[in-house]
Amino acid sequence: MKAYNLIGYDAFTPGELDFAFGVEDVLRLRRKANFPFLLANLLHASSSEPVFTPYLIKNVRGIKIGLVGLISNRLPIGGSAGEKAKYRLEDPAESAKKWIAELEKKNCQVVVVVAHMDLNGQEQLAGSVPGIHFILGGHYTYYHLDSYPVNETKIFMAGSRGENIGQVDFFPGQKDLSARYRLISLNPQYSDQPQVQELLRQYKSTLQSLVQSQPKPAPRGSPQTSRRHVVVPVNPGFTGEKSCQPCHQKQSRQWAVSAHARAYQTLVEKGKTNDVLCLACHTTGYGDSSLPGGYLKDVQCEACHGAAEGHPDMGRGFPKMEEAVCLRCHNPANSPNFNYPTYLQRIIHPQ
Repeated sequence: MKAYNLIGYDAFTPGELDFAFGVEDVLRLRRKANFPFLLANLLHASSSEPVFTPYLIKNVRGIKIGLVGLISNRLPIGGSAGEKAKYRLEDPAESAKKWIAELEKKNCQVVVVVAHMDLNGQEQLAGSVPGIHFILGGHYTYYHLDSYPVNETKIFMAGSRGENIGQVDFFPGQKDLSARYRLISLNPQYSDQPQVQELLRQYKSTLQSLVQSQPKPAPRGSPQTSRRHVVVPVNPGFTGEKSCQPCHQKQSRQWAVSAHARAYQTLVEKGKTNDVLCLACHTTGYGDSSLPGGYLKDVQCEACHGAAEGHPDMGRGFPKMEEAVCLRCHNPANSPNFNYPTYLQRIIHPQ
């Protein structure tokens, strides 16, 4: 919220990750913000009144713009069972019809929906609710270089993780209002803001202290008994690439000179070793409680082939490798230039 205040946002629509700790937690965050939280279809169960501000009207150089915030009613809202019972998500199309009619009564020339929903949900909204000029889409992680038209509505998607900013320029005419959209990539030519950098430094420092203070997980396995027995784990654990080397020496040598073997080092060089979004793809077994620190460094064998505990003694095999495995990390947001046939040649193992 401190960073958002520095940026100078006019409005913000929360999504399901913001609600991970419940509605009350987002209400607490809202009190720290210098801008309204727009969300028309999260309602109090008792009164059916919106929990947050449903819409905002901005006058931009003589153009009256109405913004409505919506979230998909298919997304989960966190919190305790008792807290969840206090709220309900209305169908976003029903909410949109009601509040867009209100904006039209107030003579808004442009109606914009700030929508936290997948692309299918945005398309359904545009197709079923007349009067929406533009949808600013969140939740959907891909970006489009141009507007995505559905009927009379144009959908704008700038991707995820703040890597791009979408800019819309309006051109009012005598009868119609035209618009031009462009995507601006926030590349290194844009310098870092010192105050935000300091906030980020404090966050990383706090996160590092939390990680270091976590108790070490109990060792994997069952208690010792007088009778020896073999336990086949329901969820096999990660054993590390060194356990693969004795039987797969050629493959191990090939992996050692690949970029996968240096994936964690790139986080070290960029100061992102505490960034959970980066760790998920630059490590192996991220989040496994049996691993010291919760992961193995680098993209090791098991990152693609799956956890190896029980192989080969217990007859465990591995799933077939295909493009879908790569796309878990090499998606458009993280790897926009990814080309499966080309990238495959860089890491494919000897037979």
